[in-house]
Amino acid sequence: MATAKKKTAAKAAEPVGAAMAAGQETLETVVNAGAEAASQGVEKAVAMSQENVAAAIQAGAEAFKGYEDAVGYGKDSVDAVMKFNAVFVKGVEDINQALFGLAQASLDDGAAATKKILGCKTVADVIDAQAEVARAGYAKAVEDGRRIADMSVKVAEEAAQPLAQQVSATVERFSKPIAA
Repeated sequence: MATAKKKTAAKAAEPVGAAMAAGQETLETVVNAGAEAASQGVEKAVAMSQENVAAAIQAGAEAFKGYEDAVGYGKDSVDAVMKFNAVFVKGVEDINQALFGLAQASLDDGAAATKKILGCKTVADVIDAQAEVARAGYAKAVEDGRRIADMSVKVAEEAAQPLAQQVSATVERFSKPIAA
């Protein structure tokens, strides 16, 4: 009878064992499915993170390029102003030297005219000398004025050249993004 009880107990334990095996199998399936879902979620999260990092790097690179462009633009503008200044100052120095030379020549001409007028013997000679001095002075003034005007125009053109080039480069630089 002991054997019969063992057989009955074994038979009664079979459904419990089967239920436990089924439960364990279900648990393993759930754990595996959860692990697989978690693994896929992690992979998706990693992929999204990689995409976000790549986008951030791209945005950072574009922002840095924009910063470099802005810094380059500022540097180019300062360089153009410095070139303008150098040419302008040199030109003004040249004009001032020419004006100083004209003032010196005018003093010399005035002294020579005074000597000439004082050397005249008659009123008619004084009038003729005065007329000659006036004509020569007028012709010299027109010639010197033209010379100073030409120098001024040359200085203005040469000094404006670096600024004009910078303006053209700036217009071109800012026109490209609009056209694209």
